[in-house]
Amino acid sequence: MFNVPILIIIFNRPDFAKKVYEALSELKPSKLFVISDGPRTLDDEKDILLSRNIFNTITWNCEVKYNYLIANIGLRKLISGGITWAFQNEEKLIILEDDCIPHPDFFTFCEDLLIKYQDDNRIMTINGCNLNPNLSQNNSELFFFSKYANSWGWATWKRAWKLFDSELVGLENKNSAKNFAFNLPYRYRSALYWHYKLNEVKNSKINSWAYRWMFTLWLNNGLAIVPHSNLIQNIGNDKRSTNTKGNLHYLNICTTTLNKNKSKDPLCIIANLYYDKWLEDTIYSKSVINRFNWVVKKILHII
Repeated sequence: MFNVPILIIIFNRPDFAKKVYEALSELKPSKLFVISDGPRTLDDEKDILLSRNIFNTITWNCEVKYNYLIANIGLRKLISGGITWAFQNEEKLIILEDDCIPHPDFFTFCEDLLIKYQDDNRIMTINGCNLNPNLSQNNSELFFFSKYANSWGWATWKRAWKLFDSELVGLENKNSAKNFAFNLPYRYRSALYWHYKLNEVKNSKINSWAYRWMFTLWLNNGLAIVPHSNLIQNIGNDKRSTNTKGNLHYLNICTTTLNKNKSKDPLCIIANLYYDKWLEDTIYSKSVINRFNWVVKKILHII
């Protein structure tokens, strides 16, 4: 029996919900929280009902709490509100969306590190994704640290979630707004990019809870844990996806088993600069050549 509570987010993709349910049925967690937004249109209703029905009958001994909404409130409010709801009576939590297919090692990885770092305020989140496993395969450590949170299968503590800046109030503080991005790789480029992005989020031009969580880490000098192997495969880049769209090279990365022969303890608690530079260069602010290639692909409608 697996005793760390797990929060599942489902919506209108019963095929995806079934895959996550099958992974959980192998694990047999003792406590589940299941949340589901209400339909946006009449076309959503059938698939939402099918997705909910998958989780309405759990075949193992499990305490389940449901939060099924009648009206649609959107992904940002659903997830951030759902996490807050689950943390009312929990101290730690694993979070999975229906398009995030976990490797079995993901759960024990989170469980071990939720216990290990439960009182270490420097560590705020545990990522299931390693978006570039090639950077860490030759490393002797089982995991490393990053300044970037990833929301495709992750875990955190109530102590960290209490700091969640849901309204990006920190951007209104001149010192915080001026300094947070300068702790990231490529200080000036990162500062320009993330100030622009976060202000788009704050002004509701980008509907993202995940960027708000990332900013919360930076505001509190927090770190994320990243496994040396990728433990989550994100399959959610079809037409039903809300935020993850296009031919993104870091989607559908295969999961692999953790090498338990590696040392479990990094030598020091500090962000992996190589990994964080790769994230900025290829996914976020982008290097000059990557930005040029991205613009060309946009023009050609390749992404």
